[in-house]
Amino acid sequence: MKSRQRSSQAEEGEVLPVTWATFQQWFKQAWEPGDHVALIGPTKSGKTTTAVQLCNLRPWVLALDVKGGDSSLSRSGWPRVTKWPLPGPMYDKMEKGEPVRLIVGSVARGSTAMAARKTLMQQVLEDVWQQGNWTLYVDELQLLADPRMSTNLGIRVEEFLIAARDAGISVVSSYQAPRRTPRAASDQAVWLVVYLTRDVDIVNRLAEMSGRPRAEIRGAVRGLRRPCILVIGQDPEAPIIVTRPERLPGG
Repeated sequence: MKSRQRSSQAEEGEVLPVTWATFQQWFKQAWEPGDHVALIGPTKSGKTTTAVQLCNLRPWVLALDVKGGDSSLSRSGWPRVTKWPLPGPMYDKMEKGEPVRLIVGSVARGSTAMAARKTLMQQVLEDVWQQGNWTLYVDELQLLADPRMSTNLGIRVEEFLIAARDAGISVVSSYQAPRRTPRAASDQAVWLVVYLTRDVDIVNRLAEMSGRPRAEIRGAVRGLRRPCILVIGQDPEAPIIVTRPERLPGG
């Protein structure tokens, strides 16, 4: 009887609704160093807003602004750096245990600026790997990994996602669809954050990534209302958590 009841709940999407403040308090404890988070949803769905608030739970954060001048990312209030390595005072703050959260990349546009950002991103990925313990936010991961784009760091990013956990590095990535990004971005994610979507491919891929029945994921996504989001952990027996994120100032 219990099995039949659980099956019925799964078809609708078993969820645990909580407020954003409650979720943040819980997630700060549940999100361990080295755990990756993937935010998946359409453009303008609020992925960057969510990512900034999650990253504020961590003391040392580097946000790679691949597009250059992302307005939502700028509203985080984090300082922007366009050179690497970081100035000495930044590392002094880290040694004292003080928070250091930075946006990496210039706001300039054009092919020359894009090439400079590519070089900067390469340097950051290499040094972060050596230093460990950072939380790295990659906004619009498909732009960093797409071979058609001038950044074309797909292989390097995929290697980083697979091995970063051992260095205590958490990668928070945001993208519009799993099929456009390195598979490791979703396969290596301990937490999936999902926004309202009607894309059948995304729903099917989410079921595959989380080890849950398609009917359960389909029902949970169908029941979403903006600005609510789904948070799905690796444990297929645990409920899906629904939250209502707050907007950043000016958002």
